[in-house]
Amino acid sequence: MSHHSFNVLTDPWIPVIGLDGSRKELGILSCLEQAPKLREIRDPAPIVEFGLYRLLVAFVLDALILAGRRPEHISHLKNLIEKGCFEMNLFKDYANKCGDVFDLFHPERPFLQTRMYGKNSKSIAGLFPAVSSGTNVVLWYHEHEDDVWFSVEQAARLLTTIAPFMTAGGAGLSPSINGAPPLYVLPMGLNLFQTIVINIPLRTKQDRGDEPVAWRQTRVPGDERTHTTTVEALTWRPRCIQLVPDDDNRVREMYFTKGDSTRLSWIDANVAYKYEKDKVTPIRLRENRPPWRDIGPLTLLREDVYGRGTGDNKVAYQRPDVVQQAFEISREDSDLTIQVYGMRTDQNMKIFEWIKSTWSVPAKLGQSTRLGSLVHHELQRAESAARALRSSILELAPNFERDSKSPVRNLADRCERAYWQRLESNFYPLMHGFASLDANAPDNPDLIAVTANGWRNAIKTLAIEQFEAAAADMDADSDALERQVRARTRLERKLEEVIV
Repeated sequence: MSHHSFNVLTDPWIPVIGLDGSRKELGILSCLEQAPKLREIRDPAPIVEFGLYRLLVAFVLDALILAGRRPEHISHLKNLIEKGCFEMNLFKDYANKCGDVFDLFHPERPFLQTRMYGKNSKSIAGLFPAVSSGTNVVLWYHEHEDDVWFSVEQAARLLTTIAPFMTAGGAGLSPSINGAPPLYVLPMGLNLFQTIVINIPLRTKQDRGDEPVAWRQTRVPGDERTHTTTVEALTWRPRCIQLVPDDDNRVREMYFTKGDSTRLSWIDANVAYKYEKDKVTPIRLRENRPPWRDIGPLTLLREDVYGRGTGDNKVAYQRPDVVQQAFEISREDSDLTIQVYGMRTDQNMKIFEWIKSTWSVPAKLGQSTRLGSLVHHELQRAESAARALRSSILELAPNFERDSKSPVRNLADRCERAYWQRLESNFYPLMHGFASLDANAPDNPDLIAVTANGWRNAIKTLAIEQFEAAAADMDADSDALERQVRARTRLERKLEEVIV
């Protein structure tokens, strides 16, 4: 095995797009050196793309820590951005201090892996959710796992997905530090350099101990952990993995077993959270729910500003720390580009879908959380209308035809999806309308109503339109017509309550 070598610092493997639109692959050092001239990282698999961003953030942060220059305040991030580029001598010194740990096939300390020669190997297909392997259901890719192979570059990229996206895998196989994968929010800069800096987590009180980043670890994963550090969390090791290259320098097999598990509650800088009573829950991807519907929690809301209910029933949201950082750095008159990455599971082993979503959010809405809360309130208005639409469609069928597998429920699902799909185009004008208001505008309900008039009319129009589409599919006997009249009247009454 010793004749195989791949240095992730210098060998090309990270897919990037330049500011001029050109595409190429770079090693870590070249990627950081050219970062001011690069627009973004781009990979067909969203989980790989985010994994690569997270890897570069961890690399930069750990290098700054080792040099005694860890960013502690937002002003430190602003100072880094003002320099316009990274100090490459700092990274070269860092690489020298780390030693020979960046070789993907190092015989003792392979990069992002654990030495495990002598164990039983398994197909590399188990590293990529889009490929069927073992008992995993076939969703996208129909080929036997023994026929699956990846290039060295592809295999290296897949290793970066383990820390953010590893799910539970059965007995003894724990998920990564965030549990079932949450929605990860990545604020974007004008170039890759700015994006990396904006997403560097500042020090928080939850940092405990001195556990280093994965490639500087000498400890073999497999413990139950009760504390960690930011750099270790960014490169968390829920599995022990070792890639096995073949004679053609391709990877068909790997060694794969359990790694670290955790009993700690980690607050991830790229994740939004819901707070209710004593429970803190990451915002996750949900079935038939596009992420823009959660734009409030994901980008606009802060726990200390927004909450619903009182006492034990209070619900509050906290946007990701890096989003807070990005809005503090942004000019008020600018738009902040946000990319959201997610993978939907059954909270255990099954993986159903992954997504990448890109938004442009007026910075003023993030800087003035009162204005941002207005957006969230309007989304809640649309949610109330969607619930009224759904219940009204169910009323079109007799009671005995409303069970969980009835055709009318499928009809309600289809109409509700159409409602949200068509409503989305009205959402972005709503955001920019609120962003044009004065910070004191929330004190003027008449002004808010005028500004949101187009959005609210769209809610009402689309809900009624989808109800009529559903009604046209139903029976036309006297009982059915009577149910239609009752359901239509109920929906119109409910919509009037919602729109006011």
